Amino acid sequence: MKAIIVDDEQIMLRSFMRLSKGISNLNVIAQFESPDEALQFAQENFVELAFLDIKMPSMNGIELAVKLREICPSILIVFISAYDEYIRDSNLIGGDYYIVKPYKRETIVMMMQKMQMLSKGLHKEIYVQMFGRFNVLKNGVPIALRGKAKEILALIASRCGKEISNEEIYSVIWEGREYSNVKMKVYYNALRRLKETLEAEGISDLLLSTPRGQMMNTEIVECDYYAWKNNKVQEKHKFEGEFLSEYSWGEYILAKLLDVE
Repeated sequence: MKAIIVDDEQIMLRSFMRLSKGISNLNVIAQFESPDEALQFAQENFVELAFLDIKMPSMNGIELAVKLREICPSILIVFISAYDEYIRDSNLIGGDYYIVKPYKRETIVMMMQKMQMLSKGLHKEIYVQMFGRFNVLKNGVPIALRGKAKEILALIASRCGKEISNEEIYSVIWEGREYSNVKMKVYYNALRRLKETLEAEGISDLLLSTPRGQMMNTEIVECDYYAWKNNKVQEKHKFEGEFLSEYSWGEYILAKLLDVE
């Protein structure tokens, strides 16, 4: 897990780094004596876990935790303090763990075991990638979507949970072809293949069919584009100027994204 540590005492930073060295799944990517510098770093980098001292002169750890959660609501917070009187404050703002100084390496090991369990609970099984080329992953493994079936799902996903009619899907993906009930059969065949693939993967509830069209079940997915739209700052580093790059209709959405940037 990518972590930062913030403590106004350099000796405590060195002590934590020494005791935590080599602990599985803990990667401290930055150390700070200044809470303001830590906030700036979190705005520009992906951080999963923050270790925070509580009593600091310019901004205490409780205040810093609240600001970090504004940047990334899913960040895990561990307070490290010489005082246990702030445990109630930690609970009030949703702190995930509380370590009292002085502590041993075993304390950090136990804490990381809990952080890993909490982290798994925060992440959803299905991840939809829309920046760059379109992919759907289940537990990190790409689902074998192909051809028009894959493109249909990409177009549905681009609507961010809103309904798109079957007629519009056909007119966008089969651009230039005259619309008719007979020619819609090619669309319904591709839609059937898509549903069969999702069912075989055990994620048939990803696609919601309505009397008029289709919707993405956004409640069960994580998505780079959705997070970007919701102003989750840590997701913005994933957008590098490409959006559904294999589909020509994606250029219209990309133009809007670049305009926002």
